[in-house]
Amino acid sequence: MYLIHETPDLVVFATTDSTNIKTGPMTQIWIMARNLHPVESRRTGHDATLQCQGCPYASNQGCYVSPLPLMQIWRVYQSGDYETVTMGSPEWAALFDNASVRLGAYGNPSMLPLSMLEDICSRAYIWTGYMHDWNIMPVELAKSYGRFLMASCEPSNVQFAQNLGLRTFTVVSDVPSDRSLGIECLADKSGLQCIDCGLCDGTQRSNNRSKPLPSVWIRAHGYQVTKATLSLN
Repeated sequence: MYLIHETPDLVVFATTDSTNIKTGPMTQIWIMARNLHPVESRRTGHDATLQCQGCPYASNQGCYVSPLPLMQIWRVYQSGDYETVTMGSPEWAALFDNASVRLGAYGNPSMLPLSMLEDICSRAYIWTGYMHDWNIMPVELAKSYGRFLMASCEPSNVQFAQNLGLRTFTVVSDVPSDRSLGIECLADKSGLQCIDCGLCDGTQRSNNRSKPLPSVWIRAHGYQVTKATLSLN
């Protein structure tokens, strides 16, 4: 486990031993509160004001992220059994050069400095990333982060995000009739792992193509799927 960024409020870790069946063995980025156990952060609603700001599923209201990996990362963090890696160092290059990176296995990767996000994505072979705070930040900043990240949306705000020029990743309760939502997540539709797909990588690659890449939708999922589905209806 590697500590790649920290502030007085946040710690950001990269892990390289993922067994996530949906994503495949991607390097995973975790954004967590620095001074509060992740279970307590979610229980008290603290997550909704920091690492998960803007997400209606925060604070155990439908979040798909299991608390188990968060608890494990917290234990390692508290024990000090991790390596600190500085951007631009040889260790940083070894971690991210030609890597497949899942930005934001937990938390908004827009909490990373934009320069750091740009550096990671410039080195990575493939990446995926999602931000749920796109609609509470200045428009130009949202567009800048949106070069690398999908705007996480609900059906009620997806059009707003697309009007800003963002590609969207929309959680739905059922197959949508609105074609502007794009295509179904290929991991769900066909079992294609994220490490072999890479469709959810923002606008930068899409804007360099003659035919822009589509947005993506996915059915509510995860261990709190009932809560997530209810919030959409």
